[in-house]
Amino acid sequence: MDRFSMRIMSTNLKFYPMYFEGIITIDPSHLTKIERKKPTKAFKRMLYYMTLGGVTEKQERETFTAVSILQQLNMAFSQKGISNIIRLSHDDIDFYLDDKGKKDDLKEALDLYDLKLGSAMSTHFDNLLLVLEHEDELFKYLLEVQISRNHSVGEHPIEIKLTGLLKEFSAKEGNVKSKLENVFSSQESYDEFKREKHHEFSSFMSDLILCIKKSINVDDIHSEIKTKIVVSKTKIESKQDIRRNQVNGYHGLHYGYYGFDDFLFYSFLWASIGHGHSVMHSNTYYESETGSELGYLQEVDSSSSYFDDSTAVEDRTDIFSENESEAGNDLYASQTEDNASANFDNPTDMNGGAEIFSESDNISSNASSGSWFDFGSFGSSDSSFDSSCSSCSSCASCGGD
Repeated sequence: MDRFSMRIMSTNLKFYPMYFEGIITIDPSHLTKIERKKPTKAFKRMLYYMTLGGVTEKQERETFTAVSILQQLNMAFSQKGISNIIRLSHDDIDFYLDDKGKKDDLKEALDLYDLKLGSAMSTHFDNLLLVLEHEDELFKYLLEVQISRNHSVGEHPIEIKLTGLLKEFSAKEGNVKSKLENVFSSQESYDEFKREKHHEFSSFMSDLILCIKKSINVDDIHSEIKTKIVVSKTKIESKQDIRRNQVNGYHGLHYGYYGFDDFLFYSFLWASIGHGHSVMHSNTYYESETGSELGYLQEVDSSSSYFDDSTAVEDRTDIFSENESEAGNDLYASQTEDNASANFDNPTDMNGGAEIFSESDNISSNASSGSWFDFGSFGSSDSSFDSSCSSCSSCASCGGD
């Protein structure tokens, strides 16, 4: 088993999911240039000018083109059966944004991007963003892919954030509250539910990593899984009550993408339903109803008043400051140092912007049949590129790096 699989599969912590979030960072095997840039912080800028440019910061600049890296990611996703794209942006300009729920439109969006971009512009970009969706029997997935051409030395240029929402609690299926009550009926029921769902999500993530390693020559891959619980400021009674976060720069789970409200609705009830019981939430990250990070706790009872959405926010127990004083361990302190200050009265998105809620623009298109992204043009006949990686439940079979 390689070290990437071990980071996922050997985790023995307790996970009590509202939803799962997996992070995969990729360092592809491309040449990079280390360049000097002017410092961004005030004190370093002052030294820069005082020393006539002698004090600078360093950053890596990737040499891959936009089309080439998208081509390789397309191969990885296609192997895993991921073919639905929601968004494709080049330096914050949307080339494709699906607000109709089109199916199997990944190749269409990439064709359109290739057509509009042209070969000259393929080398000129700072950031690329892809947002994709996928589902299997258990989860509705949202994948956010960030590709940074310029980044700090040692950081990986590609990050994939994989979010898994539990389909069994979909608002379309009905009886959401009663289903959640069954999960919280006892600690044993909660533990068993956790173990099953975490195993399935971990298997999907390991399988996706294998597909990436088959499609992209990589120097390094890191991965981790987080359990997240939404703590709502106000009571959410139906999916129509869900607030959307469409602030500039935010493109995550709470953006309001087509069809996701049905799957997201239960997450706003999770903390509230749990408040009526007494089970332990362990090793969990907490966020507001618009995606603001609230903090991380190793353990807290679900009956805490912090999770009571019928109580005014200012009257709830501050579980983060309370646990910070009692925990007395480095793990908690390292996780909460930057997050504990985030609260309901300072509802910024995870990128630090103010909350803005507006309807997105409708960008649709038709693409031509032939392009860079037609698999027939770059060796899909290779036996190592199977039509699906679904038979694999971990990265061990790839042989490791």
